[in-house]
Formats: sequence, structure tokens, C-alpha cells
Amino acid sequence: MMRRSAHLLICIFLISNLSLFAQGWRAGTPNLMEYDWQRFRFGFSLGIDMVSANLKTKSNYEHPVNISPDNPILEIYSKSTPAFNVGIIANMRLGEYFDLRFIPGFSIAHDIDLYYRFTDKIFDPNPSRGNVWTDLILRKIECHYINLPLFVKFKSSRMHNARIYVLAGGQVSLNMMSAKNNKIRILDPNGVKAEVIPIIKPYDVQVKGGFGFDFYTAYFKFTTEFKVSYGVIELLENEKGIRDKTNIEFYKKSPIVTGIQSLKSKTFTISFIFE
Repeated sequence: MMRRSAHLLICIFLISNLSLFAQGWRAGTPNLMEYDWQRFRFGFSLGIDMVSANLKTKSNYEHPVNISPDNPILEIYSKSTPAFNVGIIANMRLGEYFDLRFIPGFSIAHDIDLYYRFTDKIFDPNPSRGNVWTDLILRKIECHYINLPLFVKFKSSRMHNARIYVLAGGQVSLNMMSAKNNKIRILDPNGVKAEVIPIIKPYDVQVKGGFGFDFYTAYFKFTTEFKVSYGVIELLENEKGIRDKTNIEFYKKSPIVTGIQSLKSKTFTISFIFE
């Protein structure tokens, strides 16, 4: 359902931007003719993230003693979840067609949802869902990121009051929830070892790319931008990086952890920029 909503949202934004682009191409007096010649420009950005994960799972799961061999994990997958981001635009003109853009900001509720499907039902002591017997359990990794992205922007020639561009770059992100996430939370020590939440690194590094449409109004420049980002580092924390050693053996034996071979971030972003 979330993916369908995201696809519908993308289609609406693309259609609306094409309409605005066509309007901006019409004849008349151009707006802000000298704006792009400024060496430095500033603004702000508001956006929506669709957060998911690139997952690689192990073909043979290591089941702890108190998980029946007759109840293996069938699959582990991630679903897209929405997040909100806000940033400050700092743009430096490199030439007629190139800009350098730095957009520090925050991404709020940038959570990663991991779903684990078992062959048969198991007890899930999860307060948010109630203590239930189920074959599908959800583990939510809570994240709020400070983002430090840097882009090179390649823009087309201006077409009256509109312009199209592409951009590429990278981003370093710092997780403000890392102190909370680095604790092994056990909801039911006497139950099965399936209630822990995977611990991830306090930072992430991504490559990013996308495209956008600039629209020049009488008073400011408005931009709609579409970006995708892919994490380049392993997010799942290793044993040395886990500060809480009290229940480390419990954590290491949990199928929630042993079933994952690799976990990397993946995000699609729609941004609205005002300069």
C-alpha cells in the first residue's frame, strides 16, 4: 500500500512539474534574470523521504536452541516508510552550467522497518503490537539523522522561466538515536530469542543522484527535486561496536540478527526548494 501511494505521489508531482515547466516556457518577461549569476545563493529545503533497506539474507539461518528447527525464517524484507526532512541550501556557482551545492539538514523519523516471516507462529512480546502469536514480526530501527550532503549540479540552458538539471554527489549522515539504538533491548528474557532489535552503526555514507526543475517566479526561485540514495557501508553493527555487553550472547544467537548478511540504506526523496 505504501509503495502504491509513493508511486501515485511521484506521478502527481511529475505531471504537475511538467505543467509548470510548460508554463515557464511561455513568452513574456523573464523573472530574476540576474539571479543565477550570483556567486553564492542561499535558501531552504523541505522534503519527504521514502526509507527502505538493501537487504541480503543468509541462505542457512543459525537458529538458537529454543527456536524449533521446524520453524525456520522463510524471509526477511523491508518496506518503505515515510520520513520528513528539512535543510539549508548553500549554492556556489562554478560556471554557466555547473553549481556546487551543500545542503545540511535533518531527517526526522527516518526509521527502517524489517519484517521477519517464520514458518509457524511464534510468540512476539512487542508492546506496540500487543503480546501475540504470529508468523510475521516487525522490528523497527528508530533513526533521526543529521545529513551532510554535497552535490555537483549540472543545469540546462534557461528556457524563459524554467530550467531542468541533474545532480550527483555523496552524503554523510549521523544518527541522533545511536545512544538509544546501541542497547540490547530484551522484552522477554524468558521467551524466544526473536525479540531483540538489530543494532546499527551511528553513521551512514551514501551516494546520491537525481534531477529537478527550477521555476523562476517574480520574487524567488522554486525547485522540485527528485533524488535516490544508496548506502555504501554495512549498517549492521559488529560485536566490537556494541557497547552493551551484558546480553551480547543472547543478541548474537537471535535469528533477528543471524538471518541478516548485509544491511544497507536506500532512500527516495522528493524535495521542495525555495531560494
